[in-house]
Amino acid sequence: MKQHKPKGLQQLVASNITELRKRKNILQKDLASLIGIKQKDLSLIEKGYVDLPLSMLERIAVVLKMPMEFFLVPFQAGDGHDYNFVDKAKLLVTIDKNKLGFVLNLMDLFIDTRLEQTQ
Repeated sequence: MKQHKPKGLQQLVASNITELRKRKNILQKDLASLIGIKQKDLSLIEKGYVDLPLSMLERIAVVLKMPMEFFLVPFQAGDGHDYNFVDKAKLLVTIDKNKLGFVLNLMDLFIDTRLEQTQ
């Protein structure tokens, strides 16, 4: 992997990988092992110093159980429990279909209730 100074999207992806790994309480060495690279290489990725191939981002996304798109938008910093609305919406794609159906039904119920209150 070619090493250089981080910028733009590359830095955003790098910070999102780091933040999500930490929120999930996964050690850098453990994530590196799970995706099949050395810890020092993951360290360079998390610092944004290397060009990250899409295949590697896909492996990271699978291990961290997030869609690849998650890493391409700013992540809400915090203690791991303060997901903003966008974060929560992104997490919906990671749950099984039964739970997703339940969540979507709750959302529909809430929306219908709010619409009735405004009429």
